[in-house]
Amino acid sequence: MSKCFKCSAKLAPGDRFCPECGADQQAANFEGLMTVGGLETLDQSQTRGTSRDTQAELAEGTEFAGRYIIERVVGKGGMGVVYRAKDKLADKSVALKLIRAERLGGQGAVKRLISEGLTARDIRHQNIVAVYDVGEAGGQPFVSMEYLDGQSLRDWHREKVRLRQDVPLRVAARIIAEILDGLAAAHAAGVIHRDLKPENIILIGSPTEAAAPLKILDFGIARVAGSNVESGTGTGLGTPRYMAPEQVTNADSAGPSADLYSLSVIFYELLVDVLPQGHWQPPSGGRSDVPQTIDALIERGLSNRPANRFQEAKEYRRALVDAVNISGPGRTTRVVDQTGPKKDAPTLPPGALKWGGIAAAGLLAIVLIASVLPGGGASGASGVQALSGVWKDGAGSVYNMQVNGNGAFTGGGRNGYGYNVRMDGQFNGTTANYTLSVPEAGMIFSGTMQWDNGCHVSFQTRDDMSNVVDQGNLHVNHEPGGPCP
Repeated sequence: MSKCFKCSAKLAPGDRFCPECGADQQAANFEGLMTVGGLETLDQSQTRGTSRDTQAELAEGTEFAGRYIIERVVGKGGMGVVYRAKDKLADKSVALKLIRAERLGGQGAVKRLISEGLTARDIRHQNIVAVYDVGEAGGQPFVSMEYLDGQSLRDWHREKVRLRQDVPLRVAARIIAEILDGLAAAHAAGVIHRDLKPENIILIGSPTEAAAPLKILDFGIARVAGSNVESGTGTGLGTPRYMAPEQVTNADSAGPSADLYSLSVIFYELLVDVLPQGHWQPPSGGRSDVPQTIDALIERGLSNRPANRFQEAKEYRRALVDAVNISGPGRTTRVVDQTGPKKDAPTLPPGALKWGGIAAAGLLAIVLIASVLPGGGASGASGVQALSGVWKDGAGSVYNMQVNGNGAFTGGGRNGYGYNVRMDGQFNGTTANYTLSVPEAGMIFSGTMQWDNGCHVSFQTRDDMSNVVDQGNLHVNHEPGGPCP
């Protein structure tokens, strides 16, 4: 029985891909590629013995490259060692990855590694691990990255499976929405991930339907889309079980839709606990809480033909919000049509509105808050009117609100997810009641707000069953985290 050239796992006769690490056994002639985010290689230019040799570790307190002070080892493998280190210039802890140059297949591969790192360094987003520096010091290739405390999506989901707990639809959707936000930023910079999988998603907090703080790792095999520069950068190989079909036949053709294919595999796996192989069963077929709109979303994302998939992360995200919220038979809510009489519009079960309200990104929240802030009717006309202006939630949503001297307010805006929102209400003293409408989603909400007599307003938004679907704080006429004007 043969063994995998990469991890030495046993292979069955005829196996092309390793069942453990996914390495293509026909890739022996590919030049080495050390991914920026992990310690992996496809290098077969070096002869390996039967036993694994190890890299000498740097002792605590050692200074590297005249900048990094080693604190401790946090991980190691055949390709090198990862340290937690103190960056003297930035005065903060970083993840310092020292890569074994002899495993990279020569100086050309080292240069390609640095090129990949420089590409990844240009991406800055809250859902993407930041690459700070990449280079070579004394013949030692290294990558300096954001240091994280968390667990991989793989480990988190594996524990759910072990406990026989389903991942709630709206929690899974929130995780996918956050990944999409990160991909949107990378794709806007012309960078394709090419190896998106649960191991490359790090959760830095416990995911809920309201929030799923996470970071995407390893844009190391990504390259600038459409660029002919550094054509040797990367092999185009991803992880077989997650990569789009075109990456097998023509790796250079992989575009944003290839990442969205991989994302759809991850979404399916979160809901069904297995990979979508062969004639896969739609998630709704085994879970009563998953609507058929989710089946359609995933089916489109898994299309073998790239042109039939979603082409942009933002497009996928809008479809995700709709698929979660507009989910088959349910209650009906009286939705106010601004141009005509009232009409009935389909709504969702109580829980659905909750994810929808939050997914529409502070969209509802922000607008609502804006209204609340203005509420200064009883506390003084001039004070209330001073709250007119721009409201921000810190997540990309921006709203313009107008507050009258009698405390009445109106306004709206467009949130970071592309939804238009309208809000009207009345402020009495430091409290306010409001109605929030999202015409594109066919939904209306009501809520209450509390102004702190400064530049912040707390709010609670509810559906027509009085379920709280969103709550938080808004910032009036100043940047979140900054001082009041």
